[in-house]
Parts: sequence; C-alpha cells; structure tokens
Amino acid sequence: MVLDDWEFIRSQPVGVRHVGDGVAVPAPSDAARRVRRHVLLQGCQKLVFPYWREVVDRETGEIKKRSEFRVSVCGREPVGEGVRVYRNQSTVGYSGVMRCGNVWGCVFCAAKVLRRRGEQIGALFRSVHADGGSAVMVTFTAAHRLDDPLSETLARIKIAKDRMQHGAAYCRLNACRSGMVSATEIMWSPINGWHPHFHEAWFFPFYPAPDVEELASRLFPMWQRACSKVGLETREFWEDRRTGRLKRVGVDVRPAWDASEYLTKFDRERSWDLPSEMTAGRMKLGRSQSLTPWVLLEEAVIRGPGTAAERLWIEYLRATKGYQCVSLRGARDLCKKFGLPTSYDDWVDANSAGDGEVIGTISAEAYDRVVRQGGLGRLLEAARAGGLSAIAKELGS
Repeated sequence: MVLDDWEFIRSQPVGVRHVGDGVAVPAPSDAARRVRRHVLLQGCQKLVFPYWREVVDRETGEIKKRSEFRVSVCGREPVGEGVRVYRNQSTVGYSGVMRCGNVWGCVFCAAKVLRRRGEQIGALFRSVHADGGSAVMVTFTAAHRLDDPLSETLARIKIAKDRMQHGAAYCRLNACRSGMVSATEIMWSPINGWHPHFHEAWFFPFYPAPDVEELASRLFPMWQRACSKVGLETREFWEDRRTGRLKRVGVDVRPAWDASEYLTKFDRERSWDLPSEMTAGRMKLGRSQSLTPWVLLEEAVIRGPGTAAERLWIEYLRATKGYQCVSLRGARDLCKKFGLPTSYDDWVDANSAGDGEVIGTISAEAYDRVVRQGGLGRLLEAARAGGLSAIAKELGS
C-alpha cells in the first residue's frame, strides 16, 4: 500500500466555520489538521533540498556537500534500530528519530519546543505573582519597507536593542526589574515587507506594576535614539483611521498576568489575546494583511519552487540562522530564586523522548519507506484509530 499524506487530507470531510459578521471559512477535520503538519515539513524539505554547501571534514580533509538547512533531515533518520509509535492521552507521535531543533523553520520542533517554553514561562509568571510581584508586556517595533532584506532589518533591530539596553537611562530603569523574558517575532506583509519585532515580559518584585503609559513614554526616546543610530526609523503613535484614536507603535506596554502563551504562540487556529503573544507567533494569521512565516511556507509548498513564496521562505530561513527565538537569559536569577530550570536548549528539548504507552515499533527500513512515500501523518492517524493492528495494515504487513 502506498502511503500519502496529501491524499489523506483530500479524503477528509471539510466543514464550515463562521467568523464574526457571517463570513464563512472552511474548517478542516482534526485529523486533516494533524496530518497537515507532516505535509508542511515534507514540503519544506523538498523546497530546501537544492540548497547545498561544501564543508571540509576536520579529520580527513575531504570536501563534502551538506544541506544548507538542518530542517532538511528532521524526522527522517532513526537514531536506533527502530522507531517507536507512542500514545499519550490525545497525542500520538514518533519516538527515536532525530529532530533538528530549529524553532524558526520546523513545524514540529517549533510546536514541541515552544510548548515547553510556554510551560516554563507560565511557571515563572505564577511564581512571581505568588511572591507578590507583577509584570508587564513590552513590544518594540521599527519602520520597514517592502524591499528591505530581512537579514539586514533583523540585524539592525537587534543591534538597536543591544545599544538601548546598554544606555545609562535604560540601566536606571532596569534597576527596578527583577527579571525579563524576551521573544522575537517575524511577520511579512505584501505592502510593507518583513516586520521583525520584540516582545518582552518584564517582572517586578512589587505590586502593582509601574504605570504602562508612563513606562512607554520613558522607553520610546531611548528606543528611537537607538534605532536612528543603526539607520532605522520608528514613531511613537499611529492614528487608527477607523476610530481616529492614537495607538502606540514604537514602544507598547501593557499589563500582563500571564504572557506564557503570548510569548510562545504557535497554533494559528487559536484566538490570541495578550496572555498568548510571547511563545506561540509562529503560526497565527496576522492582523490586516500581515502573514506569519508558516503561512508563507504553506503558500510555498502549494505553489512550489521558483515562486515568490518559496524565495521568501528561503530568505527567512537564512536570515534567522544564529538567532534565538525565545530567551529566558534575562530571568536566570529569578528562576534560581524560585527553583526553576535556568538552562534551556532547543535541540535537547526537541529530541526529548515522548512519554506514554508504546503502541508498536517500526523497523528502520519500514520507516524509511513511509518517509519516502510521504505518509508519516497518515500512519499516525491509523495508529490513533486502531493501534498496532492498524499500523501493520498500513505498512502492508
């Protein structure tokens, strides 16, 4: 039997989801949404396959070719003699395969790692509030244009942030904080191009937190000066044409009770609010015409190589190399105080073994055949429904 995730998705019923003022949009089945992640990973790997680089083996001096992107091998190579299929409550997955740990460009590693980061940040928020502290969410943005390369804009905005944080005025303001968690989010718009920006959760050892309007007013001049030194522009307010009200855009500060999901958002099917912006922007549809990179990946997979979406996706993968998506470095002392972990490794978390009941084990040869046929998602759905016997049936055993 030939396994094919695309065919599985096409065979699934499609309902209708109503949004807002009666607009109806398709609502795929739960099974189709789960298999969709496998299709996106397989599609991404096909897109990055032509991009190779030459490397020199340190031991032999031999020149070898390797893929430019580590996502190209994610989930394709067993690390032992066989691959285990496990079930944990509502989750069914593979254990014993190598994961790339690329939170920026891998739908599986992003989901797993950012879910874990969300749990860790949530625990930090609960500890801070239980200790009588408070928190705010701070967002920093800068102006951008359609033709601005992402690598250049991202590098500049990172430098601007570092310069601001080393300024005397910022250090005085920082003295009243007990810790900080930061996340970088990237969106793209067909009107304004790439839009990298920062979300930060600031923790204070007292309650209530500082006034958000006053804090934003104090931060904006520091941010504006730092941006101007690296050739970026930013403005303090933007007028909403619909309401006529001024909104803060350069620096926005809001109260935050729990920003764990906001800092690690991933699943675009969810409805995001403030307590969900720091760990999950990685799959939401943006407001207005802004799109997340995951939407660009979906477009690139559907339209194929050589298209605008594919070029944008490759640009995004190259630009994000070496950057951390979510960082708890600024909260290490706070984590130590509350007995929380202080070391976080995306690759280690992505490759941690799945917990739960082992349904069955697939040989390395059989797993390789399923990978080549593009049926990893369909096989898991069979395991979810029928267990070991269903796996054997799908594999043709």
